[in-house]
Amino acid sequence: MSSPRPGIVESVGPYRLLRAIGAGGSARIDLARIDRAYGFVRHVVVKRPLEHLRGDASVAASLRREARIGGRLRHPNLVAVLDAGSHEGYDYLVLEYIHGTSLRDLMQTPVAGQVREVPLAVALGLVIDIARGLHQAHQLAGEHGEPLGLVHRDVSPGNVLIGLDGAVKVADFGIAKETRVTTLSGSMNGTVTYMAPEQCQGHAIDRRADEWALGVILHELVTKQRLFLADNDVASLHRVLSGQITRPRRLDSTIAPQLEEIIMTALSQAPDGRFATTQELASALEGFAANQGLVIGARSVAKAIEQAVGARAAPWIKPAAPSVRAAEQDASLVTVIENEIEVDLESLLPTFGPTDEPDAVAHPDEHVIEEAPGAVLTTTPKRRIAWMIGVATTMIGIGIGTAIAVRSREQPVLPPPRPTTPAATMPIASPETGLATGLATEPTIGVSAGSASPAPEEGEVETPVPAQKAAHHHHGPHVTIPVAAGSNAAVIAAPPPMTVTNAGSGAGSSNGAPPHPVEWKPSMLLPTDSSSDKPKKP
Repeated sequence: MSSPRPGIVESVGPYRLLRAIGAGGSARIDLARIDRAYGFVRHVVVKRPLEHLRGDASVAASLRREARIGGRLRHPNLVAVLDAGSHEGYDYLVLEYIHGTSLRDLMQTPVAGQVREVPLAVALGLVIDIARGLHQAHQLAGEHGEPLGLVHRDVSPGNVLIGLDGAVKVADFGIAKETRVTTLSGSMNGTVTYMAPEQCQGHAIDRRADEWALGVILHELVTKQRLFLADNDVASLHRVLSGQITRPRRLDSTIAPQLEEIIMTALSQAPDGRFATTQELASALEGFAANQGLVIGARSVAKAIEQAVGARAAPWIKPAAPSVRAAEQDASLVTVIENEIEVDLESLLPTFGPTDEPDAVAHPDEHVIEEAPGAVLTTTPKRRIAWMIGVATTMIGIGIGTAIAVRSREQPVLPPPRPTTPAATMPIASPETGLATGLATEPTIGVSAGSASPAPEEGEVETPVPAQKAAHHHHGPHVTIPVAAGSNAAVIAAPPPMTVTNAGSGAGSSNGAPPHPVEWKPSMLLPTDSSSDKPKKP
């Protein structure tokens, strides 16, 4: 089975193919969608011949027959045929999509020959719905009211679809035949293990052949074992023709005798010994369920399907993206911001351009902005919010910086002491002025005697450095604190304390006296209007 190249969207008529679902002996089916005006969207199934059989006349005739019959069949328990047409030289059908599974998948188990156990009410409900749908097909009449004598000929678990909502539908009338009389003879078609004896022998058949197949399904659901399964189709055929059918109570003694009689009647070797119609079979099962107090309905079927195959999302629904916090607890700040903005701000951003254009339907993640006649700009939500991410990141950085500054003002962090090493000199005010113009980047600073202090510029207050006290050596940056003239405002952030030596002391002093260390404290950066705190001139 070939598939379109990546990036190429394949269409059949007006239907856009989404994914392959399966294939049979002559046809394949694909999930597709059709888009119409006013936002109408519907998902369907497209059935078409296999690539190597698209020129086969018999395959084309089968599809056309199914289209003709399906167009007339309308029943809740039959898969509806919605459309038919021709595309690139081959015929195709459009069927309703059943979101669920098949009866074959429900019955299948890892052990060969065994059938999955389902509640008795569910088993009876499945068979009753199938019988009702088949009866509608058997009763189908022509344009003038004449009975068509339709026979499905392939009633098997693979051709029964069960929706997650509990709906049961018979599918694939591709090999169905119209008798227009009471019998039909011809070649053997169908699934061997579910074919009536007369059908296996190629004799004339009628609607009771479909009843036989339904009786086999009922037997297997009730006994939980396959009835005619063998190593190969020939061995299965011999078992069907032998007429030896194991009675259900021999396999399970808990089966009610009344239910056993209904099953054996449907599996009568001679067609005349069976129920006249599948509607009679359905009525018999409904009467038995009522006597046993069993509640039959779509709700019990839906519950059994969910327990057997699990809840399944529709194949066209994309899974939701996992939460950022649940997926990665240690994600970076930028990643968290980006994801949060994509989730929270998406609904706040404007949508540009018309929303009912074909491009908007085919590509829902894109929006069109018309800047000028003939100019079209295509953007995506992620591109539109890129600048928002940058702004948010910048604002958070500013907030973090502000918090650090406030924290430093309240509790200044002192750097670790460093060893005293000679460094470049730093200008310092004379004792007459008591104001320093700056601080060096190393703890010990040699100051020449009698150095002059440059006058501070207007609007700035320089750091006063007393020259009488000793302290530990620290280092700090150059500090200049701008304040308004005549103001006593405090400094925003004080540098750590440091020690400088007197200009006339140190190893290079002429009198050899010990140096007089000067202690610089952060509190000295707080100017005041009190004259007692100001340095006095000698």
